Amino acid sequence: MMAQLQQPTASSELPLAVRIPPNGTASWIGLGVGLISLAILALLGSFAPGSYSISMSRPWYWSVLAVCALTAIGCGLRLLTRLPIIEATELGIATWFQGPYRSPFFVPWSRVRAVVLTRVSGADSRGLAGVRDAVGIELIQDEQFHLPERTAKAEVPVDGAARADLAWSNRSIGGDLRRWADLLRQMRSAYTEPTE
Repeated sequence: MMAQLQQPTASSELPLAVRIPPNGTASWIGLGVGLISLAILALLGSFAPGSYSISMSRPWYWSVLAVCALTAIGCGLRLLTRLPIIEATELGIATWFQGPYRSPFFVPWSRVRAVVLTRVSGADSRGLAGVRDAVGIELIQDEQFHLPERTAKAEVPVDGAARADLAWSNRSIGGDLRRWADLLRQMRSAYTEPTE
């Protein structure tokens, strides 16, 4: 008798991987500032010698032009590649705490207790805290598996909100938070063996 592989019907509707990109606001701003600065410098450098022209023979002109070009190119590449902050597959969830260019922290589905929508608080650059909606993941932690030390910019669930060990608001991830939470919940239920 041949054994058949049985998969839940929900998994056939799920994507192979859910890739949650970072919020692109800073990259869009950087791209815009870089392009506008390039245009202004190019216009000022192309005027005939006069009171409003910038001498293209000055080294600072070329230095500023290069910085503006690199800013625009770098931000444009980040927007094109859209490397994820969170990636979920049938094996589990990989999260990049330090951004998409560092090594990820991997959480197998067997260590995910719940995926929730929660409310978080985190200090912004001015030291002010704001409460926002967030996608949260509650983990099963013990001596063998635990989170690495948190970063200073970590978002923490507020009192009375759903418990989560990891949380990302729309300040750090792009897209619809409810959609991401629903997809992660579906993947967790499809790829986690029921415990009875």
